[in-house]
Amino acid sequence: MHSVKPGILFTAALAVLAACAESPSAVKTPGAASRTLGNGFPSGGQDYRLNIIGVPKDKTAPMDDNSGRRIFVQLNSTNVVTNPGGKNNQLAKDGINDQNHIYLCNSTNGQNDVVDPRCDAWWPSHLNEFGVIDANATDGDGAILGIPDPCADALASTACTPSYSIWARAHGPGGGAIITTCANETVTSSGGTQDVWCGSNGTISLNAKGSAKKAVDITNSLLHMTITVDGTTDPALAGCLGTNLTGAQTISVFLFDDCFENYFWNYDNNGLKLLELRFYRAPAA
Repeated sequence: MHSVKPGILFTAALAVLAACAESPSAVKTPGAASRTLGNGFPSGGQDYRLNIIGVPKDKTAPMDDNSGRRIFVQLNSTNVVTNPGGKNNQLAKDGINDQNHIYLCNSTNGQNDVVDPRCDAWWPSHLNEFGVIDANATDGDGAILGIPDPCADALASTACTPSYSIWARAHGPGGGAIITTCANETVTSSGGTQDVWCGSNGTISLNAKGSAKKAVDITNSLLHMTITVDGTTDPALAGCLGTNLTGAQTISVFLFDDCFENYFWNYDNNGLKLLELRFYRAPAA
């Protein structure tokens, strides 16, 4: 557990991985988010709403096949991304120490989703839908959220305009959380392991003073991870991503890219009791 830094005690801070891409034009926010309401959310109804609720005591009740549109996380957790943009094998999926991991199930085609039979059973009857499959992230195996594949192309080198946007609003009175997109390599590294990679992250601060709080667009923060891969030390992964095999290169990898599996949002919570997420599909062209 770590404390809130001095200077943000009166702010509900949501830190998310940076929206850096290989080029500024490679990542674009869907047009559905062009107009906003007084609370900061886009005008018009959302396609899905999810509450992430921080609780002081772990939940023990079964929460599989739960359609309550909420996920419970530990109010104060220790799942820290220690190497943003690189390997974080301390967060590897083991079914025992996966607290505050929100695993992502691909509802478009089931590819590169969390390796879990509950995801396999859910997505064929929920094509391109959003939905909570396991609402309890306080237990050992984490939560599972079904979401559509945001990009039709599975190649990291292809520019992408996601098919939906994600907006977030933190509810006070205080606290903060860091959400980072992570995933396992699909290829096996030279050490015989499938390393866990997590995106580099920046910070967005949200005012916690009642109605003054505003929602912010975090589409480019949760739908891809920005990582730096060195072809000398990780030639198999570099080759899969199509990066320079003789040196380090920074690349943006969208969710469900073929080079990774077990995608999850690492929710490093520091006292934030409620984070509201709203998902908006892009309007038809």
